[in-house]
This record gives sequence, structure tokens and C-alpha cells, in this order.
Amino acid sequence: MTGEEIVKQAWDSVERFGKCRKFGGAATVEIVRQGLREEGISTSARDVFVNGVPVEIDVIVPRRGAKPSLGEILYEPSEVAVALEIKKSGSYGEKSLKSTRDNFKLLAETGVRCAYVTLEERQTYLYKGTEANLGAPCFTLHWRQPESEPFRATEDWDRLVEFIRQQVAA
Repeated sequence: MTGEEIVKQAWDSVERFGKCRKFGGAATVEIVRQGLREEGISTSARDVFVNGVPVEIDVIVPRRGAKPSLGEILYEPSEVAVALEIKKSGSYGEKSLKSTRDNFKLLAETGVRCAYVTLEERQTYLYKGTEANLGAPCFTLHWRQPESEPFRATEDWDRLVEFIRQQVAA
């Protein structure tokens, strides 16, 4: 699956279901998980936790041999290769970025590496997820444009897959 296919599949699923933010977020996470599986990358279930960190994580890429507990929703920090925050439509402003940055800091204190993934974002938006804003690698699969302009996929899906593979191998 390509980054463009992931974005279009998310758009299609949300369009079929209707405008429900919860569904859009859940569908986006599931579509990204599916894309990672197709790349041979294992993932956790949606909405999991790291022991000792009071933060819900969209998806974890576990290290080989990880054995999560509590129905496979609780990981030890040493079992996590990377924790992913996944958004369909990017950041919703400064407050959203601060919350994500604070969560990433809490996870980093336990040695967990984090990354931010968004399917789409406005390239000129002041509060978009960037490594400078969040203190973690950021991957944007598509730059949102006015309706009259063509779809502008990025190469970030390939970068994300490579980043995750490096974290798993570390």
C-alpha cells in the first residue's frame, strides 16, 4: 500500500460512514495498521498503554518477543520499538500540539521512542506536527490543498516504514 492509497482509503471510509470524528480516527488508525502489516511490520491493537505512563497510545510497534499483558493492551517500556500518534487531519492547534508533545515527553522518560503520523495537513499551517514542535519524528502522507488543486502525496510513508524498521532493529 502506498501513502496515497492509505489517505484515499481513509477518505473513502469516512465518506461512506459519515462525518463522525471518532469513526474517522478509528478508521485511520486501522488503515495505517493494515498498511504497516502489508510492509511486514507487526503492530499492537489500537489504544494501548506503556506500564507506568498514564497516556493512551494509538498504536505501538512492539519489539520482537514482546508479551503484552492485560488482554494485550499493556506493554513494558522495553517491549516498545516505537509508539505512534496517528491523526487523520493533523493538529488542531497549539493546545493539541502541546498535549502530544507532553505525552511524547512522558514516554521518552521511560525510553520509548515516539513518532507522529498524519494522513493530511496544511503545509503552511503554523501548528502542524513537526519534529521541532513535537520533539519526535513526524510523517505527513498528504498535503491538503484547495479543492481545485491536485492531490499532493509525499514520500513520508516510505520514510515512516524505514524509520520503524530501524527502531525495530535497534
